[in-house]
Amino acid sequence: MFLFGGMRASVVAGVIAVLIVVAAVIQFVRPVPQANAQISLSAQGQIAGTPPQLPWPANVQATLDIPGIGSFGEHGPVTPGPIGSVAKMMTAYLVLKAHPLGPYNNGPSITVTPQDAALYQQDASTQQSVMPVIAGEKLTERKLLEGLLVASGNNIATMLADWVGGNPQHFAAMMNQEAKILGMDHTHYEGPSGLNPETTSTAQDQVKLAEVAMKIPVFAEIVDMAQMTVPGQTALEYNYNYLVGHDGIVGVKTGSTLQSGGCFVFAGKRVMGNQNVMVYGGIVGQPGTKTGSQLQMSLGDGQNLLNAVSGVVASHTVIPSGEPVGTIDVPWQSNVVLQTTQPVTLLGWPGLKYSAHVSLTKLPVDVKELAAGSVVGTLTVTTGSQTVTVPVDTASSLTGPSLAWRMSRI
Repeated sequence: MFLFGGMRASVVAGVIAVLIVVAAVIQFVRPVPQANAQISLSAQGQIAGTPPQLPWPANVQATLDIPGIGSFGEHGPVTPGPIGSVAKMMTAYLVLKAHPLGPYNNGPSITVTPQDAALYQQDASTQQSVMPVIAGEKLTERKLLEGLLVASGNNIATMLADWVGGNPQHFAAMMNQEAKILGMDHTHYEGPSGLNPETTSTAQDQVKLAEVAMKIPVFAEIVDMAQMTVPGQTALEYNYNYLVGHDGIVGVKTGSTLQSGGCFVFAGKRVMGNQNVMVYGGIVGQPGTKTGSQLQMSLGDGQNLLNAVSGVVASHTVIPSGEPVGTIDVPWQSNVVLQTTQPVTLLGWPGLKYSAHVSLTKLPVDVKELAAGSVVGTLTVTTGSQTVTVPVDTASSLTGPSLAWRMSRI
C-alpha cells in the first residue's frame, strides 16, 4: 500500500510539474498586446493672446483679408449695398477673361462710334466720371482698361460692355454669372459702371473679386497707376485712388455716389514676420453729402486699417519644441510620450484659428521596442494656405516586455 501511494504521489507531482512547465510556456508564447497610440493634441487651436482691436469705421461695412493667412471678418452692417464704380472691377475682369492681355501688349483696337462719342457728351453733362473720346478714333484695349480703372469712365464701361457682351444688359447678366462662379453670394450687378444703385454687394464679396483680379498682371499694373494719358488730350487723368504709390498701396478701385456712399477696395504690400505680404480690404457705404468728401473718408478708413494691421500680424510660435502630442501605451511599462522635435511657427495674430493633425507613419501595430528619440510621425499645422510640418519622436524608450512580466501577466 505504501509503495502504491508513493507512486501515485510521484505521478501527481510529475503532472503538476508538467502543467507548470506547460503554463510557463503558454505564458511566454502568448501574443504580446499591441502598442496602442493615443493622440492628445487638440485638432483645433488658436494663436494665444487678446485679439487685436483695429480702427474699424463706425456704421460702415468693412473687411480685411490676408490671402494665405486669414480674414479679420466683416464689421459694421453686413447687408449688401450700392457700390458705385467699384463695380468696374468686374467689368475689367470680364474684359480680360474674354480678351487676355500679356505684358507690354496693348491688345486690339476699338473704333469709337458716333454713339460712343454722344454717350461721352451725355455722361459728362451730368457730372459723371468719364474719359474723353472722339468719334472715329481708335483706342486699344489697354487704353480703354486704363480709362475704366484709372479715370473710372462710365462711358468706357459702356463701350467695353458693348464690345464684350453686345449690350450693357447682356453684359450685366455675364457679370452676375461670374459673381456666382466666384462665390460672391451677396452681389448683384445691374450694369457695367455701378452708377445704378441696384448694383449692390458687400465689402467681403468685392475683396474676394479683387484678390482674383489682382492675379492678372495687366489688371494689377493698371490699378497701380497714379495717372494716365488720354489720346489727343494734354491733361492727365488722375486715379481717384490718390493713395496709389503711398504706404505700399497698389490698388484697387474706388466708388462714390450719393446712394453708395464712399467705397474703397484696396490692396497694400507689407512686410510682416520677415515675409512679404499683400493685405486686401474693403470699405462700403461711408456716408456723406458730397461724393468727394465721402470718398476721401473711405480712403482714410482704408489707410488707417492697413497701417494698423501691420502692427498686429507677426510670427507666433503656436506649438513649442518638446510639446507632448500623444502617448504610446503598453501594459508592461509606463507610457511613452510622443513629442514635437521642432517649434511650429505661424504668421498671424492672436485669436487666429488653426488646425493640427498628428500622423504616425512609423508605428506598425507590432512595434515592441523603440529607442528614445525615434521619429514615429509628423505634426501638421494649417491656417489658410500656411502649412507647417514638424517631426514627432519618442521622449523615452519603449522596451520589450520582460520575462517576469510575461510570466506574471493575467
